[in-house]
Amino acid sequence: MEQRKQEEIKYYDEKALGQIKNLSESGNLTDFEDFNPGILNSFSFCYQWLEKNCRDKKVLDYGCGNGVHTVKIAKTNPEKVIGIDLSEKSLEIAQERAVKENLESRIEFLKMDCEKMEFPDKYFDIIFDGGTFSSLDTERAYPELSRVLKKDGYLIGIETFGHNPFTNFKRKINKMT
Repeated sequence: MEQRKQEEIKYYDEKALGQIKNLSESGNLTDFEDFNPGILNSFSFCYQWLEKNCRDKKVLDYGCGNGVHTVKIAKTNPEKVIGIDLSEKSLEIAQERAVKENLESRIEFLKMDCEKMEFPDKYFDIIFDGGTFSSLDTERAYPELSRVLKKDGYLIGIETFGHNPFTNFKRKINKMT
């Protein structure tokens, strides 16, 4: 596996371990308090759109992480919602979140590489990304997104600019504290 993917897995597994600790100590899953207000406004806009457009659709939460968005999507009554991520620890939290919300029968979480998905062609009506795009090799990811998205499908993304040097510097500082 490529070095950058190993680093992403390590970063998000470590982040997930903190969330698991929070869950065991307080009974709470870390949620939207982790997002800054500007990002929250963007997610709010997306959630409103998803509420109107997900019913009876196949939806992919692309790079689902801890499942916070996957659970929101599942509440919009899609035909199927699948969350994929490389971080096993994040997927454990995602599954816990689904169980806590009584949505585990409506959500499928899979450990999968976003740049090499194992879905049939033109499978999804909607693909939602909550900040994964910037961590990807776009030369590999975009053709895969196009391959699994139906011709009349929607790709919705909120980008956090993970390749931005300032974002990566902040990550390094966060690891040190």
